[in-house]
Amino acid sequence: MQEQGLAALEKARGETAALRNLANAARLVEDNPALMQLRLLQSLGETSGNTVVLGMSAPGGVLPVHGKPAEKPVSESPVRLSDDLPPAD
Repeated sequence: MQEQGLAALEKARGETAALRNLANAARLVEDNPALMQLRLLQSLGETSGNTVVLGMSAPGGVLPVHGKPAEKPVSESPVRLSDDLPPAD
């Protein structure tokens, strides 16, 4: 009977610690929303076959792609980063 009580107590302590860790993580993400994006990129970097599309802005609303000036504003011509793109010149 005492062993079951100790096991239940240890389980409760583990659950409390897990909830505390989740609460701390939620607080960090709430205070620093970019952390969630960084964690997502980290997770994607650990696996292969992913395509990541990043939203960026530049002066004048255009970004160069592979060293060539963009012809359209960024909102109309997103930059796509992928392993299957040819290398930049």
